Amino acid sequence: MTRSRAALLILLAPILFAPPAAAMDAAAFEAMTIDRTLHFSRDGQPFGAEQFLPGRRTIWRFEGDLCQYGRWWPEGAAICFAYDADPTPICWDFRNQGGGPVAEMLEEGAPSGFRLTLDRVETAPLPCPGPEVGS
Repeated sequence: MTRSRAALLILLAPILFAPPAAAMDAAAFEAMTIDRTLHFSRDGQPFGAEQFLPGRRTIWRFEGDLCQYGRWWPEGAAICFAYDADPTPICWDFRNQGGGPVAEMLEEGAPSGFRLTLDRVETAPLPCPGPEVGS
């Protein structure tokens, strides 16, 4: 084995041989989110934010869009959401990975490849301007 190959293997060993990150259970998810607003990105670009209220209620807003009111619940190892505008459940696998929490959308219980990264957590409420405010 060449010296450069050995150096590469040493650098990649923690990634290649690390145990898979465990999914967050409902209690850990609720402890991380209650009374907080989480901001997510996708591929380094702002994607949206969600405010978590008591009673597993939420307010979601895509970046630059209007707020949607919804709720969350555990379903097996997944955390699922449904919103007033579209009650079709959307389930996610939340786990701590690398630099922090990530969420991967599930399709029929399997990872879809659609991932969001948690950028920041705030205690401030999500700003929800009404339609045509400021126009």
